[in-house]
Amino acid sequence: MATLTQELASQLISKAEEKARELGVNVCIAVTDQGAHLNAFARMDNAFTGSVDVAIGKARTSSLFPVPSGAFGELIREEKLTGMELSNQGLVGFAGGQPIRIDDEQIGAIGISGATADQDAAIAEYAASEVTK
Repeated sequence: MATLTQELASQLISKAEEKARELGVNVCIAVTDQGAHLNAFARMDNAFTGSVDVAIGKARTSSLFPVPSGAFGELIREEKLTGMELSNQGLVGFAGGQPIRIDDEQIGAIGISGATADQDAAIAEYAASEVTK
């Protein structure tokens, strides 16, 4: 059974920072374990302070519901699940949260906030794919 170690969480943050620098953006990066508990966090220089909670929320959302946070938001809208985002101490239904899987087993998630939704998603996807190869 795979687990989210501190070493893996640090690698996720490093890869996310690498992609953010490539895109020329400053973001907040949150890594949560399978139970949606914060495992690691980084705020790049000059990243919006308001993005701290959003990054954590995106990671928590993708830990609790094993899909990218943007896909979760689409489900909420399509199925008219108004108020679902208010459950579980607040969920985030837009792009930037990505489940972390090793050997098809979800071990946690990463959440990115501070750039556009597409950039946040690209950073999260990059970090997740690079460390789980």
